[in-house]
Amino acid sequence: MKRIFYCLAVCMPLLCKAQSYNSLLIADSLTKNANVVCRYKELRVEIKDPGKARIYRKHAYTILNEAGDRYSFFYTHYDKFNDINDIDGSLFDAAGKQLKNVKKKDIEDLSGNDDISLMVDTRYKAHSFYYRNYPYTVEYEESKTIDGVFDLPDWYPQQSNTMSVQYSKLVVVTPKNLDIRFKQFNFTGKPIITEEKDTKVYTWEIKNIPAKVSEVLQPAWREILPMVILAPTSFEIQGYKGEMSSWENFGMFINSLLKDKSALPDPVKQKVHALTDGINDPKEKVKTLYNFLQQNTRYISVQLGIGGWQPFDANYVFTKRYGDCKALSNYMVALLREAGIKANYVLIRAGDDEDDILTDFPSNQFNHATVCVPMEKDTMWLECTSQTVAPGYQGDFTGNRHALLIDEKGGHIVQTKYYKAEDNLQLRNITSAIDETGKLTATIKTYYTCLQQDDLHNKINYLSRDKILESLKKDIDLPDYDIVDFKYEEKKLEKAALNEDLKLVANSYASVSGKRMFVMPNILSKNNYKLKTEEQRRYEIEYTSSFTDRDTISIKIPAGYNIESMPKDVSINNKFGSYEIHFKFEADMITCTRNYTRSEGRFPAADYGELVKFYDYMYKADRSKIVFVKKEG
Repeated sequence: MKRIFYCLAVCMPLLCKAQSYNSLLIADSLTKNANVVCRYKELRVEIKDPGKARIYRKHAYTILNEAGDRYSFFYTHYDKFNDINDIDGSLFDAAGKQLKNVKKKDIEDLSGNDDISLMVDTRYKAHSFYYRNYPYTVEYEESKTIDGVFDLPDWYPQQSNTMSVQYSKLVVVTPKNLDIRFKQFNFTGKPIITEEKDTKVYTWEIKNIPAKVSEVLQPAWREILPMVILAPTSFEIQGYKGEMSSWENFGMFINSLLKDKSALPDPVKQKVHALTDGINDPKEKVKTLYNFLQQNTRYISVQLGIGGWQPFDANYVFTKRYGDCKALSNYMVALLREAGIKANYVLIRAGDDEDDILTDFPSNQFNHATVCVPMEKDTMWLECTSQTVAPGYQGDFTGNRHALLIDEKGGHIVQTKYYKAEDNLQLRNITSAIDETGKLTATIKTYYTCLQQDDLHNKINYLSRDKILESLKKDIDLPDYDIVDFKYEEKKLEKAALNEDLKLVANSYASVSGKRMFVMPNILSKNNYKLKTEEQRRYEIEYTSSFTDRDTISIKIPAGYNIESMPKDVSINNKFGSYEIHFKFEADMITCTRNYTRSEGRFPAADYGELVKFYDYMYKADRSKIVFVKKEG
C-alpha cells in the first residue's frame, strides 16, 4: 500500500502536467491565426522594501509551427542589481509527455557587450531545447532578486498578435506602507486586491485571448494588446533614494545622480572661452561648442552598476574623449554653461520605432539622454552621440515626441521638435531624353529635408561608395538601368537638408512597337502600395508622420511623333492628404508635375475603404502612359 501511495504521489503531478500540456486540448479559437499558444504564464513581483524585490516568472508555450520557434528560446539578464536565484525548464511533446529537463550545463552564459559598448556588467543566461517536431511545449521558470526597486517588470501576457493566451496572471505583493502604481491597457476590470498580514496583494488574470490579425497602418500593438506596467512610488538604488510619484520628484532623483558631475578641467574652460568669447550670437556659440564636441569625442556605451543611469563626470569625457549618451550630454551642458549659455539635461525614449512615453505615468520609460538649449525665440536640441548630425536637428530618432527636461526644480515634460509635412520635403527635378530605341538618359536632382533625408544621411556618412551604389540600385524601381554617376551634398541646418545628384541610363524605358512609342512620364516617384480590401477593418488607421513630395519631370522625345492618347490629369484632396499629377506635351517635350502630401493623424476604421480608393488612384495615375504615334512620311 505504501508503494502504491508513493507512486501516486510522484506520478500524479506528472500525469496532470501531461494532460494540461496536451496540444489536442487547445481550443480551436486559440490556434486560429496563432504561431504560439501561451498555455500558462505567471509573473509574481514581491516587493520587500524600497531597495529589494523578488521576481518569479513561469511560462509554458506551445509552439505550433516554425514561425513560433522564437518563443521556444529562454533568456534572462543579470547584473549588479539583478541576481538570478534559480532557472528550471522542461520540454513536452504534442501529447504533453515530458521529454527533457533543463540541465545546468546546457544553460549558456553570454556577455551583454556589443559593438558600441566598452564595458557593461549585464550578462545573459540563455537556453533552448532545439526541438522542432510541431506542436511542442516548452516550460521555463526563474526567480530573481532585485537590488533597487527602480525598474519593475511590465506584464505582457500576449507578447505579440500571433500569440494566443489560454491563461496568464500577474501578482504583485507589497508592504501595506509602500504604495505601488500601475497602468493597465486593454484589460477589462480592475485587479483583485487582498490583504495578508502586513502585505497587499494585487492580482490580474486573463483567459482565452485569441491571436489577432495585423492590419496595415494600424496603431501600435501597445494600444491593442493587454498590458500592465508597474512603477514604485519610493525606491532606493545603490545608496540613492528617490520618488517617482510625480515627474518633478523623478527629476530630483536624476539631479542627485548628476550632482558634482559637471566640473570642467581648466584646459577645457580655456578652450571654451577661446572658441566663444568673440561670438555675440548665442546660437552661434551653441553651434561652435557642439562642433567642438563632435570633433573631439565619440559615443561608446559604458554601463557599469548605477552607471546605467548615472553619467560619468565631465573630466572623464575630457580625458577619455568618449562617453555614453548620459556622459556626453552632461559634458555638453557643462561646456555651454562655461560659455554662459543655459542648457538642460534631458531624458527621452529614442528610436524611430519607439512609442512615445506615457506622460501621465511618472516612471523610468527612458533609454537615452540628450540636451535642450532654451533660446529667446526658439529651442535648440543637441544629439550628443552623433558626430554627423547638424546642431539643432533631431530627426526621427528623438523628434516628434515627449521628453523629461531636468532642471534645479526637478523634471518637466516637454515636447521635442515637431516635423510637419512642409518640413519633410522631397523636391525632385528630372531632365531626361528618350532616343528612337526607347533608351532613357536622365539627370536627377533631388533635395531632401528633415525626416525625408534621415536614411540617406546615415547611408552617406556610414557606408562606402560601393555600398551606397548597391543601396541605390535596390531603391530605384526601373527595369534594366545603370547609374552613371551620383554625388551628395549635406547642408548642416537645424532643418537638415541634403542634395542628391544622379545620372542614369535606362535601356528600353519607353516601349517601341511598330510606329508607336509608349512613355510613362512619372519616372521615379511612384506609389508602390495597393491596399487590400478588407471585409471588416478592426483597427483605426494611423499615419505617424507627414511629408510632401514634389516632382517636375521633363522628357525630350525623338522628333516626328504625335500624341495618340494622353492620360487625364488627376487631383484628389481628402483627410489622408492630397495628390495631383499633370501632363503636358509641347515641342517634343513631355512635362509632368506630381505633388503628394501625406497627412499625419488617426482615422476611423470605417474610413479604410476611402483610403484603399485613394491608394488605387495614386497607383494608377503614377503609372499612366502617353502613347505616341510616328508621323507618316
